[in-house]
Amino acid sequence: MRLDGTRVSEFVEKPAGDGSWINAGFFVCSPRVLDYVAGDETVWEREPMERLARDGQLGAYTHEGFWQPMDALRDRQQLEALWATGHAPWKRW
Repeated sequence: MRLDGTRVSEFVEKPAGDGSWINAGFFVCSPRVLDYVAGDETVWEREPMERLARDGQLGAYTHEGFWQPMDALRDRQQLEALWATGHAPWKRW
């Protein structure tokens, strides 16, 4: 994602390279967002998100702290290992 303040000025799903902002978390949408969905085969992260950004209808909250997905057993094991060391970045007490 390219940001202009909190407005998403460009959205490209999984571009090459890294160092970019990612799309993760929750969406809060107006019912009008359905106008961007052509049908059941529409991939949300492609045409709808790209068009919403182009149309100036997509905003973002940026989080610069620790973030790690837990989508697979390997992710869980990595997070549990961090916790076991006592150096989990998300631990606050």
